[in-house]
Amino acid sequence: MLLAATVVAASCSGGSGDDRSMGAGPTTSDLLVESSTDSAVPASHPRGPVADCSSRSWADFTGAFSDPANLTIGPLVLVGAGALTPAAVVESIGGNKFPLLVRQGHVVTVRVPANAQRYAALGYGPLPQGEIGVRDGHATVTFVACTAEEPSGSIADGPATFWSGFVLARRPACVPLDVYVDDEPAPRRAEIELGRPC
Repeated sequence: MLLAATVVAASCSGGSGDDRSMGAGPTTSDLLVESSTDSAVPASHPRGPVADCSSRSWADFTGAFSDPANLTIGPLVLVGAGALTPAAVVESIGGNKFPLLVRQGHVVTVRVPANAQRYAALGYGPLPQGEIGVRDGHATVTFVACTAEEPSGSIADGPATFWSGFVLARRPACVPLDVYVDDEPAPRRAEIELGRPC
């Protein structure tokens, strides 16, 4: 199933690390020299592309961290991911679009666990242009929020950085996510109901 989304491939920096397991070929980010944002990623986190302040979007998400329709894990919010996505949506577009927010000054790594990578992926960070599906997504993406010195232009119950993207799925599924927050050595587990209750 392909997701009809146009994505700019070179919007983020960082290595592709874990993404080889998704079957994705080399991306623009594979060719870039390690950037300063890579050093912000704790060594205990799995590696993947890095989405930083340079690749952010802008919007007002006032109330996002307290809205029960959103999935909130510490300083991260997936807007709309706290509610069940209808199976028909997952089947027609290959997942669902969830704006992703991280509070100012935080680093969050999101990973699709190995046992779910055959049917789910992250559609954030550098991706091919045009229609994308699970095989084009990433197993892991790290989000480095903007700092006070480089404001994000977005707000969500305080300063936050916003990236547009998708959680991709080949079929309706309860999609698990491992979320590594700042320098915490162990991930927090979250689940998204993409066409099927968890």
